[in-house]
Parts: sequence; structure tokens; C-alpha cells
Amino acid sequence: MKMKWNYGKEHLFDCFFVRKKVFVIEQGFSEELEFDAIDNIAHHLCIYNENEEPIATARLFCEKDVYHCGRICIIKEYRGTGLGEIIMKALEEKARELNAAELELSAQVRVKPFYEKAGYQSVGAEYMDEHCPHIRMIKHLN
Repeated sequence: MKMKWNYGKEHLFDCFFVRKKVFVIEQGFSEELEFDAIDNIAHHLCIYNENEEPIATARLFCEKDVYHCGRICIIKEYRGTGLGEIIMKALEEKARELNAAELELSAQVRVKPFYEKAGYQSVGAEYMDEHCPHIRMIKHLN
């Protein structure tokens, strides 16, 4: 397994491949909304399997002095292998490098327990993002 970070919109074909496969094709989110202007200002993580095929991705960005992580996804065949925990640790490590005191994310409600296990706490009420209920979550970084 190999991890690679990129900043901005260059060299993102692999990240976009994973996001399209998971969020657009599998989960039915709009392709027009999936790829947005935030991609231009985000740090993008891509994880590759032993054949150097992209299998997971996430992004990290700062907006109004708040660090956000999102677009966290793993290709179906690699879920349940511990990659989610690896991604979250990598995001938190990168956020600390950028002097973030906390991380915020918008979680699909169905995976809220995963983020709670990683130390995130729900803030506010559930809301809809396209057809899917989400919840805002934060984690204070030490």
C-alpha cells in the first residue's frame, strides 16, 4: 500500500476516479456537485494497492480558519480492511502539520459510528446533502 498527498487540482485523476466510483456511481450523488472549487485549495490523499491502483481517497482544506476533512471514500472491495482508520490518522497528522487545533467533517449518518470511534463528536442536527442524511462532526486535535 502506498499513500500520496497532492495539493490543488493537479495530479488528481486517481482521487477523482475513486470519488466518482464511490460517490457518483455507487451512491448516486451528482457528478456536478461532487467535483467543486474546494478541490483547488485542498490537500488530497490517495491510497494505492500493491498494483498501484487507486483504492481510497480523502481531502483536507481550510476555510475561514476551520480545517475540514471530507470526500473520504474507499472502493467497495477494500472496505473493512482498516483503511478507514489509516485515512483518518493521515488526515489528522496532516492537519496537525498545518497547525489545526480541530477537524470538522460532514458525515453520512449511516457511518457516524465509524467517526465516533475515531474520536469525532456530533454537532447540531442532521441535514440532507442531496438524497442522504448527514451530520456535522468535530474532533479536537491534541
